[in-house]
Amino acid sequence: MDLPVFRSLDLVGNYHWAFITGGGTDKKSKKLFNWLNIIIGNLKNSVRTTYHGIDHKHLPRYLAEFCYRFNRRFKSELMIENLFYHACKSSPIPQYNLSLAEDWW
Repeated sequence: MDLPVFRSLDLVGNYHWAFITGGGTDKKSKKLFNWLNIIIGNLKNSVRTTYHGIDHKHLPRYLAEFCYRFNRRFKSELMIENLFYHACKSSPIPQYNLSLAEDWW
């Protein structure tokens, strides 16, 4: 089944391939989505083992932290240094403006 939104993506040069994997242990789906399954498993384990009393209100923050670490996984020795550098170079943000960013979820 192909949704109309995916057909419109073809018009702008993007492509969508649908893979019907079924509900069992299909070898094709295991091969196709192996890395995706590993990343989702790592995300779940990271959140479960780090945080207690997980609230859905903060899930976007947990995901953002995981993405930050995942995107810098090969440069872990520079992670704290880069975070410190950018914190020092950025302008101060009032608490009111910080709390406005939380209202979207």
